[in-house]
Amino acid sequence: MPPAQRHAPSRAARVVAAAALLGTVLLTGCSAAGALTVEPPTRATALPAPTPSAAPATPAATAAAPEPSALQATAAALDVIDESIEIPPYRRADFGDGWVDVDRNGCSTRQDILQRDLEGEALADDGCTVLTGTLPADPYTGATIDFAHDRIGGDSQAVQIDHIISLSAAHRGGAWEWSFDERVAFANDPATLLAVDGPTNSTKSDRGPSDWMPEDPAFWCEYAARYTSIAHDYALAVSSEDKRMLVDVLEACG
Repeated sequence: MPPAQRHAPSRAARVVAAAALLGTVLLTGCSAAGALTVEPPTRATALPAPTPSAAPATPAATAAAPEPSALQATAAALDVIDESIEIPPYRRADFGDGWVDVDRNGCSTRQDILQRDLEGEALADDGCTVLTGTLPADPYTGATIDFAHDRIGGDSQAVQIDHIISLSAAHRGGAWEWSFDERVAFANDPATLLAVDGPTNSTKSDRGPSDWMPEDPAFWCEYAARYTSIAHDYALAVSSEDKRMLVDVLEACG
């Protein structure tokens, strides 16, 4: 990981660095960084409980999402977490027991996302488990990553499935008030998930944009756009620092 990540530079320094590194990407919006490929959910504030008809048989593969420049106002309008409210402690179990099959297609969400984001994947006889495949351009590092399922110990952690807005951040942003079924639906919504480099995802942990941004600056525009869209669509509040970072990055991208 580059020194800029290890020493957590200021928000202003991050934006200046992004502008310098993105170059033509920032001059042309974010088209050079690649189009957004996952359609965000179309709900407003209420989340449906997972039912057989609540989601398609397979995750949405490709669909255009709003350009970062169109999301500047959305980011600026995001609610900020009210620090005066006593929020109960976060528990992972409140979002369900790991990956589940909310879309009722017979595969866990993890396997659905691996099938969506990897290329050249080979499946096990169950039609779900991804045995091998390639992540052609990891969103967070830009690297190409080979994936191989460990038939003895389970899935390789070379590729992990990341919640763009971490579950603990969602909890603090308002999910603590949701029902259990609503939290499970969020934790398994393909529009909130990405297959990414495992070690980098572990480094990210539950940090928000003010403390962590992808190692590959070319993905900053899309990452900020996705983060903003998810927060808006799920009516999640964010920290004041994360809100400022999102606004700054999207302004630079626009």
